[in-house]
Amino acid sequence: DPSLPAILLGCHLDSWDLGTGAIDDASGYAIITDAALRLRAQGQPLRTVRLLWAGSEELGGFGGQAYAAAHADQPHALAMESDFGADRVWRVRFRLAEANRPLADRVAAALAPLGIVRGNTVANGGTDVEPMIERQKLAVIDLDQDGTRYFDLHHTPDDTLDKVDPVQLEQNVQAWTAVLGIVANEPGPLGGL
Repeated sequence: DPSLPAILLGCHLDSWDLGTGAIDDASGYAIITDAALRLRAQGQPLRTVRLLWAGSEELGGFGGQAYAAAHADQPHALAMESDFGADRVWRVRFRLAEANRPLADRVAAALAPLGIVRGNTVANGGTDVEPMIERQKLAVIDLDQDGTRYFDLHHTPDDTLDKVDPVQLEQNVQAWTAVLGIVANEPGPLGGL
């Protein structure tokens, strides 16, 4: 439905110069893209889902800023970002209007079978989607990944594809697909704080 504000999914394609960027952030690119494709395979969702494959995140978030400037007049409802590697999602956090509590409850229930718990702190999005969140006061959902080994690889020569665990990557995609299946088909308003 073109009258419903879009869902924005973000990641970035630039990497640090020491490694290939498989963890930071090519895995985020893979996660959001695969989840969007799986959602599309289920049929046309009510809302448009936009994928922001930003550049220049490492240099100051310029890709996300450019997107927000270029699309300032196009309404968005909710933003999410994948930028913390590819290890399993363990927690979901929300920044939604109180009226959207039932939506948050549905999302949390859908994620529980994947071993994902509901957090009690407010979601913040990420560098790539933050400019649009701030500009349009969007709702936000964060799927927090296990960061136990993230900083052993992040911005090092060890940030290579062989460090991505395919089983954990699949759990990420399943979680993102579950969330998208709910929020992209929500006909009512989605409000941020």
